[in-house]
Amino acid sequence: MRVGVLLTPSFLEAEAALVLEVCRLLGLEAFTLAKARHSLEGQAGAVWTPKFAISGRPQMEALVIPGGAHMSRMGRDPVVQGWLEETWPHLQAVFLGANASLLLAEAGHLSGPVAAPPLARQDLAEKGFRVVEAPLAWHDKVCSTRGYLDLVRAVLDWRLAPSELRQRLGLLESGRERSRR
Repeated sequence: MRVGVLLTPSFLEAEAALVLEVCRLLGLEAFTLAKARHSLEGQAGAVWTPKFAISGRPQMEALVIPGGAHMSRMGRDPVVQGWLEETWPHLQAVFLGANASLLLAEAGHLSGPVAAPPLARQDLAEKGFRVVEAPLAWHDKVCSTRGYLDLVRAVLDWRLAPSELRQRLGLLESGRERSRR
C-alpha cells in the first residue's frame, strides 16, 4: 500500500510528519510529493523537499493532504486539478488535514458532509458544504478531518491499527474504541 503526502506552499509540517511516522509504524510505503520537486517552506518555517513531483510520482492507493495556507488557490491551480483528475480513479482513500477540504472543494472533488477546524468552516459553508462538528467525516473515499491528531486517528482507523500502536502514540482513548467509518 502506497500513501502519498501532498506538500503545498506553507503546509502544516506537523500534520505531514505525523502521518509519515504513522505510515512507517504501520508498514506502509509513504512518500511526499508536490507540484514541483523544489523545496517548500511550511507554516512553522521548516523547509522540506518532496521526494517526487506530481508529474513523476509512483502510483498510490491513498493520498493525504495536510492543511496549510493557500489551500483554495492550490485547488484552482490547473496543474493540480489535472493531476487530481488523472489520479482520482486510482485512489482508495483521500485524507484531508485541517483546511485541506478547501483544496478539494475548489478542484471539484469534495461532496457530502465535511469536518473542518473552526477557521475553515465558514469558507466551506459559504461554498455550500454541510460542515459537521465531528472530528472526521467520510463521504465516499474522502475523509475530511479537523486536522492534526484527528488526521492521524483517521489514518489509524482506516488501517485498523492495533490498540498497542495507538497506545504507543498516545492516541488510545480509555474505554472507547473508534470505528473505521
